Amino acid sequence: MFFVVVTCVNNLVTIILDLSINQNQITMKTSVMLIIVMIFISLSCTQKTVLSEGDKKAVETEIHQFMASVEAVMESPSPDEYFNYFLQTDELAVATLGQLVTNPAAVRDTINKHLGMVEKQSIKTNAEKIYVINKEAAVLSAAKVGTITFKNGAQITMPYAWTLLIVKRDGKWKIAHIHN
Repeated sequence: MFFVVVTCVNNLVTIILDLSINQNQITMKTSVMLIIVMIFISLSCTQKTVLSEGDKKAVETEIHQFMASVEAVMESPSPDEYFNYFLQTDELAVATLGQLVTNPAAVRDTINKHLGMVEKQSIKTNAEKIYVINKEAAVLSAAKVGTITFKNGAQITMPYAWTLLIVKRDGKWKIAHIHN
């Protein structure tokens, strides 16, 4: 990246000097000022945005609150409310049961089918890791144990793990990708 910036600045200097020599309309002082401004702009554009620890903690707190809401809806269970936590655009991808579902309507049907059989469930998180990408995106990976009571009275307890890409859209967190 540094090489690209140096090359661009070098090209700009050559152009400015050619204009100064050939047309005499740009003074040397103006040329130097333009070079300094171009260097500053080039370096400013190449710096990465780094989140402070406080910003990361704030995003992690928001993700924990979001996931508490998601799990509360899953425990009820309420398929429509659960589906509302997902992006409902072509960016959505759900990898589950050996399949990749990318159509929001198909995701809704899958949720309705699965949660339609459930009377209630409890979810316990055993471990989790949140990787904050920026203030509007994070990846959550978690190991959980779910106890599901079906409408027919049967009950099952099973461990599972999932990884989610969670993004903020219009001020609200949404699940963009999920793999379980």
